[in-house]
Amino acid sequence: MPSYTPKDDINECERGTPKSIMYEKLYPCRGGTCHDEDGNYTCICNLGRKGNGKSEDGCEPILSMAAISVIGTISAVALVAVLLIFLHMQREKRKLRDHFNKNRGQLLKSMKIEIFTKEKVDHVTDNYRYIVGKGAFGEVYKGTIGDNSRVAVKRSIAINEDRQKDFANEITIQSKISHRNLVQLLGCCLETKVPMLVYEFVPGGSLYDVLHGKREPLPLQTRLDIAINSADALVYMHSQASQQLKILHVDVKSGNILLDDEFVPKVSDFGTSRLLSIDKNHTNWVIGDSSCIDPVYMKTGLLTEKSDVYSFGIVLLELITRKKARYDGNNSLPINYVKASTDGTSKEMYDVEIVASGSEQDVKCLEEVGLVAVQCLEVDVNDRPTMTEVAEKLKMRKYRWLQSHGQAGELCT
Repeated sequence: MPSYTPKDDINECERGTPKSIMYEKLYPCRGGTCHDEDGNYTCICNLGRKGNGKSEDGCEPILSMAAISVIGTISAVALVAVLLIFLHMQREKRKLRDHFNKNRGQLLKSMKIEIFTKEKVDHVTDNYRYIVGKGAFGEVYKGTIGDNSRVAVKRSIAINEDRQKDFANEITIQSKISHRNLVQLLGCCLETKVPMLVYEFVPGGSLYDVLHGKREPLPLQTRLDIAINSADALVYMHSQASQQLKILHVDVKSGNILLDDEFVPKVSDFGTSRLLSIDKNHTNWVIGDSSCIDPVYMKTGLLTEKSDVYSFGIVLLELITRKKARYDGNNSLPINYVKASTDGTSKEMYDVEIVASGSEQDVKCLEEVGLVAVQCLEVDVNDRPTMTEVAEKLKMRKYRWLQSHGQAGELCT
């Protein structure tokens, strides 16, 4: 038998020539790729196929046509789903960007206020898991940022143009003020229809809750300190926060005075607050809590810093009587106290916790604070003291009370 020599070798994989038709029949490679070798050839099945490409059946598909059809359909659906998800994400990003711009994002960034993304606020609040307050304005949630510092996140539930303006106004107001007895704004999220506000967390709840909800013991000195420090915060807003502007709180009430663990007050909720040029004496915004709002404003529509004085007078009455602004049905605390003060029966309205102590000095102090409250509630706004005068009067009352207890060196906290 003759031996094989290289010159006898043919290319079994030759295609596209006159010999190729014959070669394809003699040296088949069905469904595979032909590879020429010395004296022979191999047929390697293409991707997705298996078997013997030299056989009559050749390389057969690994998957049936039905399986390929199913996989194709699933792949097409998955591709459409991915495309839809991408388009949705793009739309959501555009919405976040539109909300940011509509909420004056660029302006607020220039105020050096920290801007939180919605994603970060979701994380900070653990997806709004712990609610700590709720009212007509919306809800307040507890959260944690950075080094485990606690914060309060205020989110509106009333989606309307007025609420948008109130929140934007609150950010503007808080960017102009800084005082130890005012709740500090840490930042805001502008990627929602109505901005979310991030505040320092004040753990003790509101003065309203302490007086009328928890009803835990509240010593007279603590009440005096709450009154004095809250008054100082309003003094700051009215006359010290800005040389060009005075800030009216507009919604002064016990529910908007928060207390820390040491009962140090922090005035909060500036959504309805108003900036007023220092040379103007009124504004005509329609806002406030009807049970605490100045009746002069209700009649005339004009709002001044003396409106805050009136509302603060009611807070003083709540502190000394532990009664709500409207109590026992529809009784008005300011009306009933002013009447009792005129009749000489105001002692009957004082908080029994303090009266029961039997201290004549304590009752006298309550009377003096009550007189300051009555001055704040004068019908004629011109007869009402300024918040500066109110703060001074309260500090003097506390001084006299401390003096009566031999502690005159501790004027105020």
